[in-house]
Amino acid sequence: MKIRKPTPAGAVFAAVVLLLALALVPVAFGGKGGNGPKSIPSPSATTLSLVSETVSKSLNPAAPSWCLNEDDYHKRAWSGSLNGSFAVTEQLCGLATDYSGGLYWDAGGIGIQADLYVAGTLTDLTITSPQGDSHHAVLVGPTTSNGGAINHYQVCYVPPFALATDTGGMPLPGGSWQITLSGNVSKVSFSETAQMADVNFQQANCPSSEQNLIG
Repeated sequence: MKIRKPTPAGAVFAAVVLLLALALVPVAFGGKGGNGPKSIPSPSATTLSLVSETVSKSLNPAAPSWCLNEDDYHKRAWSGSLNGSFAVTEQLCGLATDYSGGLYWDAGGIGIQADLYVAGTLTDLTITSPQGDSHHAVLVGPTTSNGGAINHYQVCYVPPFALATDTGGMPLPGGSWQITLSGNVSKVSFSETAQMADVNFQQANCPSSEQNLIG
């Protein structure tokens, strides 16, 4: 016959503490279990995807490849949605910095234009020069798509062109130009183009307030 030894008081206390801890475990982890509330991940701030890009450079072999000059062409298009801001840049040639083939190069008649079709709340669409001044998008017309309102915005920053002769004047400053779209928008169709901003281009693609046509 075995005689059970008395349980020490310390062991009894430890057992009580263990039981209390086990009783509290389901409560402590209940909020993290499958039946508790779950956090919903916030959507990605930007889901704009590049759809297409077209580049055409001057036929002059001496022309710099790192910046845009007379007769160059660069167009990009994106689609998706945005909650926040999205920015891209264009590099225009400038006489102070761009030397190639024994010549200094400027942007010639190159201008920058952006087109935006969007649903939702647009904060702004701007083209900002290397010096920091900006042109802002203008609402040029609403359209509808599948019963929803889609707004069309345009913005331009272009050099002067003469109406009578369709010839350019002073080129835009060389350097990095920034095109920025911001807001909480969906159904985005956004394109940005850098090309020769002659009279026909400006009249067809720029708000009247941002055309730079000399009579």
